[in-house]
Amino acid sequence: MKSAKSGNITVESTRHRLALACSSGLMLAAAFPPSPIYSLAYVALIPFLLLLETLQGAGKILRMSYLTFVIFHVATLYWIGGFVDGKDIWLMIAGAVVVLIHPLFYWPIVLLYVWIRRRLGLLAGLVFFVLAWTSYEFSHSLSEFSFPWITLGNSQAYDLRRIQIVEFTSVYGLSFLVLTFNVIGFVLITKLATRGWSFRSRSAIVSVVILIVLYFGPWIYGETRIHQFASESGFDTVNVGVVQPNVDPFDKWKNRSEQMPILMTYTEKLAREKTDLVVWPETAIPLFILQPQYSDYLSSFRLILDSLRLSVLTGLPSLVYYDSASTPITAQKSLVSGMHYEEFNSTTTFVPGQNVSPVYRKIVLVPFAERIPYAETFRFLIEPLKWNVGIGMWGIGKDTVVFSVPLRNGHSVRFSSVICYESVYPDFVRQFVKRGAQFLVIITNDSWWGNTSGAYQHVSYASLRAVENRRWIVRSANGGISGFIDPTGRIHDETKLYDTATIHGTIESRGDMTFYALHGDVFAVLCVAGTALLLLIALLPQRKTSELS
Repeated sequence: MKSAKSGNITVESTRHRLALACSSGLMLAAAFPPSPIYSLAYVALIPFLLLLETLQGAGKILRMSYLTFVIFHVATLYWIGGFVDGKDIWLMIAGAVVVLIHPLFYWPIVLLYVWIRRRLGLLAGLVFFVLAWTSYEFSHSLSEFSFPWITLGNSQAYDLRRIQIVEFTSVYGLSFLVLTFNVIGFVLITKLATRGWSFRSRSAIVSVVILIVLYFGPWIYGETRIHQFASESGFDTVNVGVVQPNVDPFDKWKNRSEQMPILMTYTEKLAREKTDLVVWPETAIPLFILQPQYSDYLSSFRLILDSLRLSVLTGLPSLVYYDSASTPITAQKSLVSGMHYEEFNSTTTFVPGQNVSPVYRKIVLVPFAERIPYAETFRFLIEPLKWNVGIGMWGIGKDTVVFSVPLRNGHSVRFSSVICYESVYPDFVRQFVKRGAQFLVIITNDSWWGNTSGAYQHVSYASLRAVENRRWIVRSANGGISGFIDPTGRIHDETKLYDTATIHGTIESRGDMTFYALHGDVFAVLCVAGTALLLLIALLPQRKTSELS
């Protein structure tokens, strides 16, 4: 088979090019939780960059890029369609669409990299590759079509020391670090392989030194910060209990009243531990308990909590009714009252002696699974795609909420709860901290996918949110994984998947603010600016930019 060449890099056959594409895709996937070999991400893109140097023509570039990233997606997100349980056809269709279509989102990065590399030279091209990839990940968290689950920096969630840098840069700083290591490693390997550099040449030595600094510098910083946090004291403490009921997420909507006795039994057990707050998972109460028709049920529930002197945070569905002037286009019409309403995936606190607590309604919804993206525009899709498991067309909440509950020591504490998928969004989570949350709660289900990678990935990403904001995080998952995450990202009292369990722990309420919590995605915005600048330079007449080549 005829070889393909670019400069001095030669790939002998299509089989070898396929091997490069497959190796990058598999190494990217192998770096993500629950795999412990997260450091593979630092070299995973080197074969892909080598591959791009050998390809001519947009068609070949797009085909090989798609192969690389579809392998990455299949191996990382194989669980997303709920194929293991196979209980919902729409879930499986949506999962297949994500795995097969989402790899196309990388095409613009690849094509623009190749174009800039050929127009401005290898150095400018590689700088653009790092900046553009990071910018893409940031931008991909901003719309209703967003899906930041496989942000490259998320692969490093188990690397507790190096992730400490996210208190400045968020997860995008980790992506930038990993990408930079890859491109420098790519340059070093190609120069040595093509004898452009010798092992003892100054350029090779400088490259190796830079790689060492990139890999071990964040580790040293992280080790220092972890020790600093271990020696801190003086914060108010909160005794928190978590209930993991392990109820089938499909069946609970059919037998809506059966879950409460289970939850109350375990809550009463936790009350004996002098607990300040008990956390129940997402939609733990699968009833519209805040509606008037459930007033007796709600009163009985409050009486029990009053007797236990115990506050409970729980997930539950809620309703909002609209008058004719304010009815959103996605609202449904009640056949009984004729009023329009929306259902929301919500959370609230029940505090002894208090009748009214604010209700937080989920703002960031899973595309298609919880709501049709831009449903106001594509309203005709709502009914055909509506699920029959209690989800499918939730309303979008309007604002963040900070709860306040009293503690047994006479103090009070402010905290916020995010629901499931929202915890994957760094800037969204920091908004709660900026509004005064002294610790965070994540409630989720995570029981849709069987014993697969999904739940392990999801809980690991909570470590990044804890470090970004330096807040304790309480995590309650219906079927696991629950636990307490400290401000350095370490998970304590981690439960097993699909166990019925309760855990009790003491956390700290903190008021200090990280750079990221205060200022947000400054680093990511700078990457966007750098990407735009390089694109602008590449569009200028060649004679003005030839020095960069």
